[in-house]
Amino acid sequence: MELTDTTPCSKRGQIIEAAVQEFQDKGFAAASMDTISARAGVSKRTLYKYFESKHNLFQSIVATLSERITDTLDIRYDSSRDIRTQLTDLAWAEGRLLSSPAVMAMSRMIISETLRSPVLAAEVQGKIDKKSAFVAMLRAAHDDGALDVADADTAADEFIALIKAKAFWPVVLGEEMLTNAQMEAVVKSSVDMMIARYTRA
Repeated sequence: MELTDTTPCSKRGQIIEAAVQEFQDKGFAAASMDTISARAGVSKRTLYKYFESKHNLFQSIVATLSERITDTLDIRYDSSRDIRTQLTDLAWAEGRLLSSPAVMAMSRMIISETLRSPVLAAEVQGKIDKKSAFVAMLRAAHDDGALDVADADTAADEFIALIKAKAFWPVVLGEEMLTNAQMEAVVKSSVDMMIARYTRA
């Protein structure tokens, strides 16, 4: 499971990967910086060079996931393109995230910790939000006349929920990640439902 690129800062990536595993196994409160350094194969001095505290390390994991989301969902509405194709591209951007073992590992860890700690939940809220890309796409499509979406915020929730119902929550609860063919079916079904619901009469 590779969480970051192989760069001169690869030790940072090793530490983040080890921390995700440690937090998943023991929870944030019981996780040990000593164990994280051992899992990562780095000295404690190196660990603290990159992360001054366990809390700082947790926030860095959230930031890493946020960057992945931002990079993947940087999709804009294009009036010259077919709306079904654009919704399919957007759904696949989400699908690719949910097909990444690293992203799913971080997501499971963050969800488990935010359920345990309201303080952490408040800090994380909004930092890993993918909804804005969906809202922007649907609002622009409505303004351009391609769709009839009176409430883009609600429509975005519906679109994301259609994808996550089969590709995210079952995996979080322990099922296998979807194959490419299964994800393709989820994407097509989700887009079909959005088109059926929001195409202008």
